[in-house]
Amino acid sequence: MKVAIYTIALNEAANAERWANSAADADYRMVADTGSTDDTVERLSAAGVTVHKIAVRPWRFDDARNAAMALLPDDVDVCCTMDMDRFLEAGWRQKLEAAWTPETSALYCQTIYRSSVDDPTPLRGWSTKNFHHRWGYRFRRPVHEALVFTGEREVTANSSDIVMYEVQDLSKPTRSNYLPLMQVAHKEDPEDAQICFWLGRDLMWAGQQERAVELLERYLALPTSRWDEERSEAMRYIARMQPEQRLAWLDKARMEAPHRREIWLDLAEELHGKADWLNLFWACSNGIERTRRTGSYLDDASCWGFRLYDLGAIASWRLNVMDRAEEWGRMALELDPANQRLKDNLGFYLRRREEMRLQE
Repeated sequence: MKVAIYTIALNEAANAERWANSAADADYRMVADTGSTDDTVERLSAAGVTVHKIAVRPWRFDDARNAAMALLPDDVDVCCTMDMDRFLEAGWRQKLEAAWTPETSALYCQTIYRSSVDDPTPLRGWSTKNFHHRWGYRFRRPVHEALVFTGEREVTANSSDIVMYEVQDLSKPTRSNYLPLMQVAHKEDPEDAQICFWLGRDLMWAGQQERAVELLERYLALPTSRWDEERSEAMRYIARMQPEQRLAWLDKARMEAPHRREIWLDLAEELHGKADWLNLFWACSNGIERTRRTGSYLDDASCWGFRLYDLGAIASWRLNVMDRAEEWGRMALELDPANQRLKDNLGFYLRRREEMRLQE
């Protein structure tokens, strides 16, 4: 079995050697450089990687990736598409050969995001279709490109033992290309729910709220919009942009995906603002019970800090449930021990609890 690892690159000098080294067990390593002005090409070439210089105008990620795939030798059996900011865990080749059968046309591996190369703590991760047969595949969409099968019958397999890590370089200005390309993608396929969601989200980030709400509501109405976690996220976004209907949208999000802590925290913040202490206690109790992240790209790390415990303690104090106020107040402080307000609040809860005990 001959294996090729390939990708496109633009000014990836910082990642070149790591990418090349992690792919060393491949029979072919190939990069299509799209116009680097740093020493990406030189670094890759020195590491033994075959580099082709290509030009794609107007720019589309799918055209660039398809051009890269077309440059692979025709005797390749299995291809692996791996971006330059990703790298494979050692031992991947043996695991691939064990998991791939003559009938397999694509194989899912585990992609895990890290904050840095040196920090092994996983931020999030999910299965991704990175390994595929040399023939019968192409990339679709000008941005957020998807690997699609063009043959008669796709046979997929899964190997969670094969791990691909990603450390995103947030300093690169790549995202500035995304919004216009997503508008092109949506125009080409208005029924593509994924692009509809992403376009609505990026329009929200760009401050174009009216258009963003329109796109997100369209996304929710599409028959291909079926993923409850993503649907609940669209509802969270609309709630942010329509404050007069915020509670109604958050309630819809809660019913769509009650297992997501993010929704319960949003509800808690809204109920705290309305001084609705009983419902605030209910929202915090439910949110705190959600102890596992979904592992999807929608997970919000900020929702796993002190805030739910803090709001729950405030609600408990307002309802004179001082045992719970103390418990949650302590947990909030453990998660943010330098927060003076949390220290002061916990001291207040303890004094209030003692006063109530003496009054009994």
